[in-house]
Amino acid sequence: MDNANGILLHIPSAGDENRAIEILDRLIQKTGTGMHRLTLTVEGINGTAFAEFAFLRMEDDMTVGSIEKADQFCVLLAVAVSGAHHSGLVMRTQAETESCCGWRFKDGDPLPLNRAEVFNAYCHNAATGEVIAPQPGIEYADAPVIHI
Repeated sequence: MDNANGILLHIPSAGDENRAIEILDRLIQKTGTGMHRLTLTVEGINGTAFAEFAFLRMEDDMTVGSIEKADQFCVLLAVAVSGAHHSGLVMRTQAETESCCGWRFKDGDPLPLNRAEVFNAYCHNAATGEVIAPQPGIEYADAPVIHI
């Protein structure tokens, strides 16, 4: 798989695509009300691919920001669940408070990070190892289990 930035990625199977949709559905079902933004990163050859997906969850309703971005997100999520690349997923939620949680993929399985791991990931520069000040007002939270 080659995207517009020249990043080479594994081509996911139909099973990977189905699993990605199941994982996304499970993640959406675990969210509460509020505005949610998912950011997925997949390390490929020649760089890292990113996809974002935003949705608003109400009591019994959900609105997505863009169907096209949802499709792009699902394609990259299928690459992540294939297990061929190091991948990570972060969800930021704006509701009564603003929170952040995340998952790392191991062999294609999204493993939840605890609040300390999320804080550590957000407060360290991955390239230099330097400490970065935490963002004010963000609650770093344990991620829910979403693997299948």
